[in-house]
Amino acid sequence: MLYPLLAIIVGALTAVQSRINGQLSKDIHNGLMAAVVSFGTGWILLFILSFGIKKERAGLRNIWKGLTSGRLKTWEVIGGMGGGFFVATQSITVPKLGVAIFTICTVGGQTLSSLLVDKIGLGPSGKKQVTVPRVFAAIFTLIAVTLAVFPDLTNATFTFIPVLMVLVVGIVIAVQQALNGRVNVVATRPLATAFLNFLMGSIVLLIALTINLANGGTVGHFPHNPWLYAGGTIGVVFIAVSAATIKHLGVLNFILASVTGQLTGALLLDWLAPAANTSVSSYLITGVLMTIGSIAISRYFEARKG
Repeated sequence: MLYPLLAIIVGALTAVQSRINGQLSKDIHNGLMAAVVSFGTGWILLFILSFGIKKERAGLRNIWKGLTSGRLKTWEVIGGMGGGFFVATQSITVPKLGVAIFTICTVGGQTLSSLLVDKIGLGPSGKKQVTVPRVFAAIFTLIAVTLAVFPDLTNATFTFIPVLMVLVVGIVIAVQQALNGRVNVVATRPLATAFLNFLMGSIVLLIALTINLANGGTVGHFPHNPWLYAGGTIGVVFIAVSAATIKHLGVLNFILASVTGQLTGALLLDWLAPAANTSVSSYLITGVLMTIGSIAISRYFEARKG
């Protein structure tokens, strides 16, 4: 019972991270700066852990040896750039969409993209068969996304751009996870893999922020609330807890539990502490339940087959 509960909690923390980064973006009036702060604080923590723990230092050496020997290709270690894109999109769109719609769209993009990722064998386990339950989950999740945003479609100020951005970032995250798996096979240490991810993401975000500022972008005053700087730390906690729980639950059960926590946490956040211009409607609740249900059914049949 402990490990499923941990997976649910860490999934809910991901929803909290979305709200934190979104609020930080709103307070300083720059989503890219908020993303840099989130990724940067996470990278600093990982730097301390990765170089302070002997086994993690060995993991970093394994990555370097993999690159120099050709066991790891350059394109396999850039997965963290997708993480940077995720956090930047999270910071920009959550204040507009709310945590729940952001989360549903992300899950929809991931579910859809995972079909292609497994089909072409991008992950470390090679090609996997695209099964009917997974196709069902992808289609049903996209229907859930449409239903969740349905009340906003009649709003004259509503645009599809933020929704489209989040769907795309969900697709990117599925690719990132596959590349992370390849790196972790060589590193054998999850924190070392995470260190590389946060490093790559931070580099991309710093370049994007520099371009933004050079073209007239501005940054407001940084808030004094220390909790708004916890987004990166939550990301590190997610990586550590997921590495510990997947060994006991298996990938399928972990994904189901963490997504359930993520969606439930997102819905509660939008209900108890809604962002501006967001609200909890019956459409949104139904969309969340449909998403959880479609993934649960898919994972159930996948587990039975396996």
